[in-house]
Amino acid sequence: MSDQIRVTIYQPKRIPNVYRPPLGLPLNWRDETSGELPNAVFKYFSCEHLFESEISLLAEYCQHYINAPCWDATGGFPTKLAALRQSATTISTVADISQWIDACLEIAIDPF
Repeated sequence: MSDQIRVTIYQPKRIPNVYRPPLGLPLNWRDETSGELPNAVFKYFSCEHLFESEISLLAEYCQHYINAPCWDATGGFPTKLAALRQSATTISTVADISQWIDACLEIAIDPF
């Protein structure tokens, strides 16, 4: 996963800022109905080449996931959570996605 394409997230957002009540859980990538996000996730984990639009979509999902209100209620790692939220906005390569996921796993957050 050494793809070095740098991308910027396209507007408008494809993943809404909607979180599942009552805890404010993020939407799951498997629930996306167009098929684009699940396809991008499968390509990522299969180490297939990702197009710019797919990297952008994965980055947008990462931002949605880490900004879920439920993580605020869990406490424990506020500094690391803030850093993950900030770094999610700068994801632009496959390597960035991998590093970001690893950082999430360090505090027991698994976006995928």
